[in-house]
Amino acid sequence: MKTQSLGGCPRPFRIAATVLAAGAGLTACGGGGGGGGGGGMPLLPLPSTAPAPAPSPAPAPAPAPAANRDPVAGSEPLPSLSAPQPGSTAAVGNDSEGIYGSLVNLGFVGADGSVAAKFVVGTLWGSIKVAGLDWSFNPDTQHYFIDASPVTGSGTFVSKKSMSGTYAYGSRAPSNFGPLGYAAENALAVTQGSVVGKWANTDTSFGISVTIEVDDKGAFTGKTVGVQIGTCSISGTVAQAQPGTSKNMYGFALNAVNAATEAKDACKLRTDLPYKGPAAIGLVPAGTFDSNGFFRSIMFLIRTSDGSTLSAGLRKQS
Repeated sequence: MKTQSLGGCPRPFRIAATVLAAGAGLTACGGGGGGGGGGGMPLLPLPSTAPAPAPSPAPAPAPAPAANRDPVAGSEPLPSLSAPQPGSTAAVGNDSEGIYGSLVNLGFVGADGSVAAKFVVGTLWGSIKVAGLDWSFNPDTQHYFIDASPVTGSGTFVSKKSMSGTYAYGSRAPSNFGPLGYAAENALAVTQGSVVGKWANTDTSFGISVTIEVDDKGAFTGKTVGVQIGTCSISGTVAQAQPGTSKNMYGFALNAVNAATEAKDACKLRTDLPYKGPAAIGLVPAGTFDSNGFFRSIMFLIRTSDGSTLSAGLRKQS
């Protein structure tokens, strides 16, 4: 099975410049003394070549410009989990549902207990049984990496703060599941109309570029390009998981068709099976500081029935 990924969360790149300063020294050698002649006055020694004047001090560097902390055009503030937007998952959802994540992992927990998670290695799909703040994986849960393996495990929620526990798959020993933090995007109130427009990943450094345009019913068309994904025409839907609510959770379905004109660019997505899975509106930093604001993106984790997976984050374009 193949897994294509943009690596989750978008990362800031910093460029460090190094300046080398060279210092030069001047050395002057003094001359000898003169001789006396006859009975005249002795000659005073002639002065050596005058020393080079001391270099002028370098001008003080100009002060660095103040960091720009203003909101970037088109951005929005990060929603607050302590004061969530009315109707959002953080405001009205249960103690377990929502978007969870860490530096490299991403998880979706549905109101019905469905679970999808992406790790550095592999993905997990299935459901959990929730009793109070305790959870355990149901028998339908599997870990996908090369092949599918049954998953066992359990843990606890800290209500609207984190999800953690242990899990094991195949013949492997149990390992930590999380902790995964409850994402700020859970405090964002959304509608079906929130996904209307053009969304794209414009960074092709991973060899994966995806562009879609979503209409007011949630139907989309688009395309992919890049060495890791090939040239595909794609279509599908992005629909609220619970229509009529303002919770930030969607279902994402995608079908792919080979659109390459040359064999080397052939579509690498499955064209014989649909992809399905959860999605949500994510928030990508617009600058270095939170005060610079955030841009919206559609982040999704989808798979075919036999485990071929696609994960991406598509930033709002229009």
